[in-house]
Amino acid sequence: MSVKPSTVLNVNKKNFNGIFIEEKNLSGKINLRGKSNDKEFMKNVGSVLDLVLPIEPNVRVSNNNINIIWLSPNEWLIETPESKTHKVFTLLKSSLNAQKTAVTDVSYNRTIIKLEGKDVYTLLSKYLVLNLEEVLKNNYSVAQSIFIKIPILIIRNNSDDEDTSLDIHLNRSHARYVYELLVDGCKILNI
Repeated sequence: MSVKPSTVLNVNKKNFNGIFIEEKNLSGKINLRGKSNDKEFMKNVGSVLDLVLPIEPNVRVSNNNINIIWLSPNEWLIETPESKTHKVFTLLKSSLNAQKTAVTDVSYNRTIIKLEGKDVYTLLSKYLVLNLEEVLKNNYSVAQSIFIKIPILIIRNNSDDEDTSLDIHLNRSHARYVYELLVDGCKILNI
């Protein structure tokens, strides 16, 4: 018998004082480490993913339902549809030099909470010391921060003319706690 993880919160999209909160469906997540100045590494990753790894801090690039998120000069998070994760993982492992790189499937380690609404930044300002309007000013920007002692990754999903839409990546074990804080924060928004 195999056990397959499900979402953590098991809640559908809900509206809390104009902010929609939901846990996204499971997606594949692969942590990739290597040197961005290694031409062979960059070429092989590019051929597997049909994308060039971003070397600029705090950005995400996308193509064919695959996202590559810059985490550090030598680390990236690759998001794939769950059905493609094993194939992408296997291709990366076989194409890269194991002595110089690390490829780890972290799909079931993290979950994603999606926030949407015009007051998302106001809500998050209750929990973060980061000026999100400045840090996430470009479409598809990325920020790493601490949400009440919990490390999170925040990804902007909206274009400039749309209401704010953010994905918050966090450890599955913290999802319920963060979700409840966000819901409580929505109840006392000073808008």
